[in-house]
Amino acid sequence: MNLAGIKQIETALSIGLPPHYVELVTNYPSELLATDAPDFALLDDPATVIDENLAVRGKPFYGGVWPDNLIVIGTNGCGDLYVTRLDEKGFSVGFFDHEKPAFFPHSNSKAQLIEKLLAESNAC
Repeated sequence: MNLAGIKQIETALSIGLPPHYVELVTNYPSELLATDAPDFALLDDPATVIDENLAVRGKPFYGGVWPDNLIVIGTNGCGDLYVTRLDEKGFSVGFFDHEKPAFFPHSNSKAQLIEKLLAESNAC
């Protein structure tokens, strides 16, 4: 993804993306390129990021409403979502498990995210 894609997401969703997310997707981890991550766990297409977020933002979500401070950054292809906080200052990725349904911490660093996504690739 490039900065034009970042701007496309921000404009379509009327949000500002956190710096850690911008850095992550504009310098996409090479370790993940040969996996399904660009199409699922760490989306690399701005239109797909927009679509995933429009599907949940401002809509009923498992008995509540989608939290305004979260953005979907990927899925596992099985109904679960990878998210990050829009107001987060440091690196942080969360995981929404649709079977619980609940949000859980996932990764606190880029290295941890890459390691976990490699392990989780095609796991569901």
